[in-house]
Amino acid sequence: MKAYRSRGRRGFSLVELLAVVLVLAVLAAVAVPLYISQRKSAAGRACKANIAAISAAESAYALRNDSYAAAIATLLGANEGLAKEPKCPLGGAYVLTITAGALEIKCPNDAAHAGYGGVAGDWTVTLAKPGADSL
Repeated sequence: MKAYRSRGRRGFSLVELLAVVLVLAVLAAVAVPLYISQRKSAAGRACKANIAAISAAESAYALRNDSYAAAIATLLGANEGLAKEPKCPLGGAYVLTITAGALEIKCPNDAAHAGYGGVAGDWTVTLAKPGADSL
């Protein structure tokens, strides 16, 4: 005589699998946009930090030479404090423009950063002409 064996459940039902897939889809629909937003916001903050480093190096250079450097490559080295040329996290090199002795430092992705920690124009810094009275 053969003994009857209880087989028990060996897997998940289709309804259970669909429920798990639905939960994962909802989590992904919430998490992915937040992740992308955080990456863009972090890129904006890193870009502002790069512009601040360039501003500090330009100020140090201007104290020694009474004028701003026209290229970031001039600022590399121990005297001004830039170890390597900063690049925008979204790609591209910063643009330096000297007009009437004043210096403008601009991110090439200013418009792309807008909405993630500021508005367009927040990634542009203007330094006054060296020796100009700020009062």
